[in-house]
Amino acid sequence: MGSFINSKIRGFTYIQPMETSKKSLRTLMLAVLIINLILFSCNQKKADEKYSEDSNNEESILVELADNNITPTVYLSTYKLIVNSSIDRKADAAEILRVKRKWPLAMQSKNPAEFESILAKNFTFKGTDSFYNRSDYIKDRTSSDEWIITFVKYENVTLQFIGEIGILSYKNHVTNKSQKTNKIENEEITWVDIYVKEDGEWKIGASHSIDYRLGNVPDSLKGKSD
Repeated sequence: MGSFINSKIRGFTYIQPMETSKKSLRTLMLAVLIINLILFSCNQKKADEKYSEDSNNEESILVELADNNITPTVYLSTYKLIVNSSIDRKADAAEILRVKRKWPLAMQSKNPAEFESILAKNFTFKGTDSFYNRSDYIKDRTSSDEWIITFVKYENVTLQFIGEIGILSYKNHVTNKSQKTNKIENEEITWVDIYVKEDGEWKIGASHSIDYRLGNVPDSLKGKSD
């Protein structure tokens, strides 16, 4: 124990540590800091090793959907699944793809209940020039509009899991038809969707547009837009 000296200030007596105690305190604080840095470094090393191990165990699987024709206005036949080979995520992937298929069907029906069933509580949507929270998005997508979606085709669909989050990237061709003029247009949009689990069910947590182009309607889609 270090030495102390008594001091008086305005009639009050207090004990003031001498310089040796101050040095001891600084030494102790420095030691605690060094220990924390060592522990942080060890934990970070373990996290990096686990990430590296998980990455080494990843494999890519091309999955063909047997039920790709059950919804005539939505075409989604295959997708690439990137998973850790030691974890079976096929059931989760199948459920996410079922939710994905329901989305354009909700866009076509404009039924709020269909959106409510697939969107997470904190859902956010970032389009080409728009940003919506959950309630505003549902309101916007269920409002009357001149243009209606008649057919959606998905390409380059890739699903990857990071922990309990599913990341789905894809390009879709959206065929729209004007209810006033019967004109048809085709949108080509690249997206990234985030899927999360709520109450044991997969929901869409967020969707962000990466690229947008307005193009001609391919001959292969013209017959499907009627």
